[in-house]
Amino acid sequence: MKSWAVWLLLCVGLLGSQSLRADDTVIAKTDSQVKSSVLPQKGATTFDLAQTILPLSAGQFAVGRWDGSLQLWDLPPSRSNQGPTLRSVSTLPSRAGVLSLVKIEEGLVLSSHDQGSLALWTQTEGGFALRSIVEFPSQLGAVTSGALVSVGTQKVLLIGHESGFVSLWQKTRWSLAWLGQTDVRSPSPVPSPYALRHIRAVVPWKDSLVLVGSEDGDVTQLRLRLVAHGVDAVVIHRARHSPTAQRGINGMALLGDLLAVTSCTVGSEPNLHLLRVEPGRLVPLDALELKRDSQREQVFSFAVLAVDRPSGKTLWVSTQEGLVWQVLVVDEKLRRWGSVSVSSGVGTALFYDKERQLLVAVGHEATVLRVP
Repeated sequence: MKSWAVWLLLCVGLLGSQSLRADDTVIAKTDSQVKSSVLPQKGATTFDLAQTILPLSAGQFAVGRWDGSLQLWDLPPSRSNQGPTLRSVSTLPSRAGVLSLVKIEEGLVLSSHDQGSLALWTQTEGGFALRSIVEFPSQLGAVTSGALVSVGTQKVLLIGHESGFVSLWQKTRWSLAWLGQTDVRSPSPVPSPYALRHIRAVVPWKDSLVLVGSEDGDVTQLRLRLVAHGVDAVVIHRARHSPTAQRGINGMALLGDLLAVTSCTVGSEPNLHLLRVEPGRLVPLDALELKRDSQREQVFSFAVLAVDRPSGKTLWVSTQEGLVWQVLVVDEKLRRWGSVSVSSGVGTALFYDKERQLLVAVGHEATVLRVP
């Protein structure tokens, strides 16, 4: 073999051996990196699902969400093909989710804030401006519902808390004045795996009587009365919304003396109940299971609206399946009329604009339904 050929073979061999050694180093280094690599770990998630909705004047409404945002929306014209328009977004200083909204008077709105305070907001043309933070005993827990109640010539604010207590307030020139608190917890709560006491509904009835619905399963009648130190609330009656209930109350609405109550279907347990309200008494009348997927073990019903329309007494109910059900009340009985899909498998907050004949459902998205 010629010398140049030998020299070429030696060069190729050396290069090859060096190349192999370099590749081996790269592979070893890569294997070491793979072995030491760690996947990103999931931290926290922010949910923007709507928890509460509040109709306002001039075709506007407010939405409180789990992410702590308070939104102002404009309704579309009644005959347009548009959805609602988001006008502004404000954020709770506490960054807690907005559990409840209450209209105190024109231009003044109350929201939940944290475990020991509520927030007052002034509504301006462009949105909401924080007016003040009002503190209360932290053992009461966050504000979960509320309503204004007439007591004689006075207006009293009755607020429900997550502890199962209600608190009473009176509006002052610039803020709210504390009047007291009342324990409305059930002595025998429903056998639910969710040991909650949240007051989910405060519904004024008549003659200073108020109906309070709790996640412990009871509907409680309170009588508000004037006393020497102001106003107090006395429990005059309580009843379980269903004798076989396994979950608590999520919402309530009145049609005259008829009370609609939403809960959760577990097995064959209904999630919509109808009761007749009498002073010191609640009379069960009827119940329905609002569930499309029969294979689901449980389906929560959330918001309920009650409207006395020319065509008859109507209930609209939002459920965990992302549906809004229409139910008619005929001769004190519930008649299922049908359902409309409005969201992707979540419950929605509801309100009805009578002037525009629009039913609004807000979950992650905001949807308007035209009511014929």
